[in-house]
Amino acid sequence: MFSRILVAVDGSESAKKAFEKSVYLAQRCNSKLDIIHVVDDSTYGGDSATTFDLIEELEERGKKLLEQCKSQATRNNVPVETLLELGDHAQVIIDAANKNDYDLIIMGSRGLSAFKELLLGGVSFKVMHHARCPVMVVR
Repeated sequence: MFSRILVAVDGSESAKKAFEKSVYLAQRCNSKLDIIHVVDDSTYGGDSATTFDLIEELEERGKKLLEQCKSQATRNNVPVETLLELGDHAQVIIDAANKNDYDLIIMGSRGLSAFKELLLGGVSFKVMHHARCPVMVVR
């Protein structure tokens, strides 16, 4: 049914549930699972050393989160790759999905930036409307 699945993770409860659902589905469909974490580098503006340090710290946290997810998926015999990207959350997920011909994107309904979502529209909403493949949003 789905040979390639992309799941977006950010450490939120919603994303954790989406990840668990993606592992379950990948097991059942014998799918390859790619896990993506996006660090939004546009929010921190400026070229100061503090900005670079903050982005570097967020990248390190992302790497740890991806390693935890990879470990869990591997324990469940799911082939997995991880992607750590910089940029706008929604656009990076859309671009990755379209470039790599995924059969399904799985993501949480609310990420860590709930206030920003209220102002600008949710990441999941943007991905649902611009990705070429089906999108499963997990609550």
